[in-house]
Amino acid sequence: MNEYPLTSLVTLALVLLGVLLANRVSSARLEFSQSDQPSVTQHSIEIYSDPKFMIVFRNQMNLLEHLILFLPTLWIFAFGLSDGLAAVVGLGYFTGRVLYARSYPHSHKVGYTLAWLSMLVLMIGAFASSIYQLVT
Repeated sequence: MNEYPLTSLVTLALVLLGVLLANRVSSARLEFSQSDQPSVTQHSIEIYSDPKFMIVFRNQMNLLEHLILFLPTLWIFAFGLSDGLAAVVGLGYFTGRVLYARSYPHSHKVGYTLAWLSMLVLMIGAFASSIYQLVT
């Protein structure tokens, strides 16, 4: 039985967001590729030099780069403190990442700030609960 159903749902929502952003990158690769049968090198040069493609690509990569840090922190917080509280803060992070993805690269500061603050709360809680467990 899953003892952390709410944290699991937040995790799955973030995985789904990652899949959706990956699909956008895949579509952008097809859209911005210029030639019918390019070599691998030529294909990469064409796509990675297009600013519109790079926006889609960096948006996805930014999420992946941050998930590596976010997910362990979310779960340590859930194990150490509370599934419900972890899910609420994780939902704030998810909302921030959605706002970030929708407005990247122009006005993504609100989404970034919400995600960053959520991550900060989770880190403080994870550290505090871990230290508390060590000293008690």
